[in-house]
Amino acid sequence: MSALFVKQYRDNFSLNTKENIPANYVGLAVDYLTRFQVTGDVQEAFDISILGAKILFHNYGMRKEFMHCLELLESVKTGDISAAVQLTTYDDVYRAGIIDLPKLSPDAATIENIEIMVNRGGSFLKRFSEIKVGMTFEGGYTNIVVNGDCDYLTDNSLIDFKVLRGNVTNNHTLQILMYYLMGLHSIHSSEFQKVKWLALFNPRKNVVYYINVSKIPEFVIKEVSRDIIGYSDKGD
Repeated sequence: MSALFVKQYRDNFSLNTKENIPANYVGLAVDYLTRFQVTGDVQEAFDISILGAKILFHNYGMRKEFMHCLELLESVKTGDISAAVQLTTYDDVYRAGIIDLPKLSPDAATIENIEIMVNRGGSFLKRFSEIKVGMTFEGGYTNIVVNGDCDYLTDNSLIDFKVLRGNVTNNHTLQILMYYLMGLHSIHSSEFQKVKWLALFNPRKNVVYYINVSKIPEFVIKEVSRDIIGYSDKGD
């Protein structure tokens, strides 16, 4: 994909250098808490976590774990960031089939970092309207790509959050391009046809990387559509 534009935002906060839980759970907590801040719907924000809890209950009879998920959801409503972090472990059930969930207890520095990054995410998204979260691509999946969902779809942009200590990579840009193309092939194609910008926002660095879709070379779109996703040259 062509070179991305980069915009650095500034605030009066700096993150603590150390966190005591794995980065993937920090990233999920930031993403889901930002969704909750934007929508006010805790169940929509943590829908993947809830799906994981339902699998534990219905497939493994783990009622206690399911009830704990519901308790955590109620705690998140009151602003409990520790509860949000523990909720993200239920994603492991849905995404990876893991049923032995880790017990995570973020320390004060980690909680502060998550809070700062969530506020950065919320501030960034205030620049947009008609925000939809977690949209999937029914009708756009293939034998090669069978799942996936985007973070935020707005009136004119497709936005993915990447909580990274480093810079975005080719894999990250490929992912959001795939989401865009799958959206165009999905039952939501009319909404994705309004997208003019693809953006990757990193709340850890408070920076956004973005590109106008009209600037993406046609040969790149064709190669990703055909070779990566699995659409035919005819687009079916």
